Amino acid sequence: MTERVAKRKTHRKSRNGCFQCKQRHTKCNEARPRCANCVRLDIHCTWPSRPDGYSTSSTYPTPPESHASTLVENHPVSSPDFHGAAFGSEMALADLRLLHQWTSKTYKAMGSELTAKHPVWQNDFIEMGFEHPFLLRGILALAAIHKVVSDPEADRSTLLLQADSHISKALAIYRQNLEHPSEEVAIPMFLLSSILLIYNFASAQLEAPEDPIAAIHHCFRLTHGVKVVVEPNWTHIASSRVFVHMVELVEEPNLDDEPVREIIRLKELAETKDTVIKTAYVTAIDELHRAFLKVRNAQDQLSTALSWPAHLSDDFTHLVSVHDPIAVLILGHWAVLLSQCPPRWWIRQWPQRIVFAAQKVLLLRPELLKWLEWPLEVINGTV
Repeated sequence: MTERVAKRKTHRKSRNGCFQCKQRHTKCNEARPRCANCVRLDIHCTWPSRPDGYSTSSTYPTPPESHASTLVENHPVSSPDFHGAAFGSEMALADLRLLHQWTSKTYKAMGSELTAKHPVWQNDFIEMGFEHPFLLRGILALAAIHKVVSDPEADRSTLLLQADSHISKALAIYRQNLEHPSEEVAIPMFLLSSILLIYNFASAQLEAPEDPIAAIHHCFRLTHGVKVVVEPNWTHIASSRVFVHMVELVEEPNLDDEPVREIIRLKELAETKDTVIKTAYVTAIDELHRAFLKVRNAQDQLSTALSWPAHLSDDFTHLVSVHDPIAVLILGHWAVLLSQCPPRWWIRQWPQRIVFAAQKVLLLRPELLKWLEWPLEVINGTV
């Protein structure tokens, strides 16, 4: 079988990019105070000193006047944030356009048949967003990305500027609530965690990440971070109307079903490791096998596949972050599970990216490449 190695994407070099993008050898869009990559990864963004007279404006063009104009209403749309900060004295017409994009198009592209039966993504999310504007900002940011991806005639620069602004402000409140979790914000924080996860996958549809493994690790961090809010308030969240209609409660798999032997055999790689690392590998493999079995009978297969990261240990997540070959190999098998789910616009190309990135890592350990043959065969067959 001929193996494929992903070719590096060529692009124009960024001359005035931030330090973080330069360190990661990633193209920076040079938007200040935080570039798009740093906003997406939720990290600090620092810049080299600039000569006098350098403009402090973003590299994105100023939105047209028609986009920046506000509604001429006696009662402008506004809502206090959880910590008292206002969403805005008036909601910009451009934001109302994003709201329309969400309620008419984006929400339909988010989920499965569950979305059509109980359109919580269309109605309930928005209602809760008006009460908790950090959630509304996440919704608008994702709507902006979806419009850029789905509409070739969209004003890309303006929409990306809106997306960056909304997601940055949503993340600021998200971090505060992670530090001080409470039942009051548990449900909107749970919903925003879903938005953030999808936003990170979706942003890569605009420009492929230089390091897909690092990008996936960041998504895993988002999944683990919200546990701080979710776990103490699980009963409150699970009993909410939004959760019941949003998430399919998948039955435990029948362990007597035909096993996925390609997953089970990965345990052979863990036998020579010390106890801590071996446990991290085996737990991740067992949970991945359970996910494969669950997906067979799940109505919302993609959500079931994406639940695997929530069961990963901190030790395994760390191994992914340092590009440990066996951890990356296990990740490549998870890509197979993603590829077998119904396609969604925001997950498109990710199975290929993950397995090709895994192949690149394993080129340094050629004796392990044979373990990636099955994922490569399946993924190449679905391209």
